[in-house]
Amino acid sequence: MLTAIVLLENLKWLLPTTFMIGAAPAYITIWAGWRAVSCILPRWVYVKGDDFLFSTYHRNLLFFFETLTGVELIFYGDLNALLKTTENSLYISNHQSTMDWVIASCIAKRRGCLGHTRYVLKDGLRFLPFYGFYLGMHGSLFVKRAGKFDKSRAERQLSKDASDKIPTWLVIFPEGTRFNPELPSILQDSKQFAKDQGREGLEHVLFPRSRALEVCVQHLRPNLDSIIDVTIAYGGAYDYKNHQKLVAPTMQDFLMGKSPKVHIHINKIPIDTVPSDSSELKHWLYERFQAKDKLLSHYYECDSAEEARFPGMRVVKPLSLVSLVPSCLFWSGVFTLFNISSVDRAMYWKVGSSIAGLGLVWMAVKQR
Repeated sequence: MLTAIVLLENLKWLLPTTFMIGAAPAYITIWAGWRAVSCILPRWVYVKGDDFLFSTYHRNLLFFFETLTGVELIFYGDLNALLKTTENSLYISNHQSTMDWVIASCIAKRRGCLGHTRYVLKDGLRFLPFYGFYLGMHGSLFVKRAGKFDKSRAERQLSKDASDKIPTWLVIFPEGTRFNPELPSILQDSKQFAKDQGREGLEHVLFPRSRALEVCVQHLRPNLDSIIDVTIAYGGAYDYKNHQKLVAPTMQDFLMGKSPKVHIHINKIPIDTVPSDSSELKHWLYERFQAKDKLLSHYYECDSAEEARFPGMRVVKPLSLVSLVPSCLFWSGVFTLFNISSVDRAMYWKVGSSIAGLGLVWMAVKQR
């Protein structure tokens, strides 16, 4: 009986993961076909088709991560920001887990710009099988650790995106790495860095680095409407009995229902109020993370997990099944169809893996 219970628990994340990752070869193959067909067309035509494909694949992910898990996303702050759609925005957030990327997509879907989502990513992710190469082709930026930011390459890409008026929902995590209470050295280093900068240390977030944000603001400003400033608190990531922070849920934890609620505070900031000067922007970003620190202090000071919340009005705005199910049926159906027989399965993975392999080679050459 115990074995059966453990098996059922594992199936909560194993089956969704199989279908999500299993659809990757189909996605990369369809994308490659579109890239080949559109290469003789204007760039905006390719971007429009690429954004549509990206949106359908992400709707598939959101069905598993949000609808199937039954998680409750609770929104606070500028609730009108959830209703205004198709704006060009930079998205900044505190960073605790791989789930932070999914939450950015959850918000983008509600704002009608899911397909426009692009990311500022750690450089090593460019070699992530299937996804790394594609995210680079989709317009994401890769940055190196320890402030080794390839400014010239980023400037060229961002300037081109701005001149071509490419729709933008660019996700940036200014902390650079995840806040993990099990790695006290990282937290201490962050506080020491703040002290070295003449700033007060932060308790619930890491000291933000402004260089990537500065380049993005400088070169995308003519094409931007706002910065969406988000603060995330995961249910199940704090022990209220012992007043101790816990590691935020991973994607696997999330699929297993270990974070039944996610509290999300949104602050929409018009781009014309964001400073251009480097030192002023650095101070502005620090103040934004000071505000996040206070919001999280309020959340952790509640008496129990049931009472935990951010201050102010809140709203629950679930996604409709109609907007997610068709994409889930399509991508899951393609994966199932091509894995029924051994011949089809072999062809499916060979074709997808070959395209992904060529993509990795391209990324390696492009990095030089």
